[in-house]
Amino acid sequence: MNDQEEAKDLINELPDAVLHFILSKIPTKHVITSSSVSKRWAEICAQHLEYATTLDFGEEFAKNQTPNQFADNINKILNLIKSEKIFKFKLLFSPRNEKHKSNAIDWIKFVTSKGVEQIELDFCRHIHIHFLSRAHIVGKKEAFELPDFLFDCSTLVNVRLSRCILALPQNYTGFRGVHTLCLKEVHITDCMLHSLLCSCTLLEVLALKECASLSSIRIVSSARLKRLTVYECFNASVIEISGPMIRSLLISAGHLDVCKMEDMLMLEEVFIGTRGDEFGGVLYLFMKVLPDLAHVTALTLYLGHLVPSLIKDLQVKFNNLLELQLVNSPLFGLFNSDVYCFFRHCACPSLQKIYIELSTVSEEENFVWEYRKPNVVPVNYVFNNLKTVTLRNFRGTISDIELAAYFLQRSPVLESIILIAPQSLNAKKSAGPGKEQVSGSTSSKPNQTNRGMQMDVHGMLRYRPKASPTVEITIFEFDEGGDHLLSFYKWHYVSDVYCK
Repeated sequence: MNDQEEAKDLINELPDAVLHFILSKIPTKHVITSSSVSKRWAEICAQHLEYATTLDFGEEFAKNQTPNQFADNINKILNLIKSEKIFKFKLLFSPRNEKHKSNAIDWIKFVTSKGVEQIELDFCRHIHIHFLSRAHIVGKKEAFELPDFLFDCSTLVNVRLSRCILALPQNYTGFRGVHTLCLKEVHITDCMLHSLLCSCTLLEVLALKECASLSSIRIVSSARLKRLTVYECFNASVIEISGPMIRSLLISAGHLDVCKMEDMLMLEEVFIGTRGDEFGGVLYLFMKVLPDLAHVTALTLYLGHLVPSLIKDLQVKFNNLLELQLVNSPLFGLFNSDVYCFFRHCACPSLQKIYIELSTVSEEENFVWEYRKPNVVPVNYVFNNLKTVTLRNFRGTISDIELAAYFLQRSPVLESIILIAPQSLNAKKSAGPGKEQVSGSTSSKPNQTNRGMQMDVHGMLRYRPKASPTVEITIFEFDEGGDHLLSFYKWHYVSDVYCK
């Protein structure tokens, strides 16, 4: 008996309950294909589909199917289901005609009748439509208007809607049990958003992504809201937020005529970033938000290129701040000049730990970034309580060395400075005078390149002034702690922009 046959026999010997548990952890499409393994598996898969509580008709299920085949297969599966409760329903579908739309409405009616708690609907598979206005999309056959009865579903807790028309019924009072609401490229008006927020009294997570029909975003009635995302709703010129419980905030905005932030006393981390920050939208918001963070003990700022002339009047003192992260945005590189600019305008007298994620773009080799980078003279600031400095994406360029030396020279109780090379950095030496660069690789094993990298950096920092006589300089080839920005983007349901 070969290994494959032996493994198959071991699986077939498992109890039915164990096999059902395994099937509950895999996509619906794989459950169907598993039925061809054996007669017993066919029976188990049929039973599992009959009493399935999670229905995933997403990207994996849709592969290699036409819309007609996709709809027919979903209808067959739903006709098999006998379970009284559906916990989660996910659908990625492009309605191409009225029959498709009718099918989709029937599917939504089916799961809402089963008390669905989590629903994820995306009605634009492989088609990208930016919903600027109802007039813009009313003639498009792919546009799907959500049925009224969806809003009457009292069991819904987690709702994610993408690329569809949200037309709230008159005297709307639904979604009262919803804790998480994510809208992406959804046609929703300012009045609808207001009604939605007034009705969703239990809402804790709100994400508005690329909802271009919004002209103003006012979030002032959600007392329980903890996490807020407003991403690329570029037609919104007004943003007003009052959130006494908001802890995590991501805003990517265009030009703002009005910006108000009030009662943000619980805010711990904030992302400020957008395309077009030179026009003042982001930095205006940045200046408005920072003073409200003066009380925090731990702060993560995801930001990029700072324009000194636009924040020249900004002065904030973080008296209680112990830990600070300045993390690179993929849209704008974070360089040493931005760090100097931050400390020029933001005093952190109690700071003990700082983590800085530098740009992954080599500024010495990229004219565009070099052109945009302002010339900022480091402020003569003393970090009296700073103990640990971590610099990620450390390339060993002249500016990187200067940044490390900046903290070494101004931190009298500094215990360690940790330098982490970029994962994508190839083992190489710089060419040309004055462009010293470390060598690195993604390997975790000590090698000649790593030893050479350590020697280069230690050599460049050895004779720099050090305020702390006991500071240790440690160099790593990779960061075991993972990607902070990607984790934050996943937390705010915009992780796909990280890979653009």
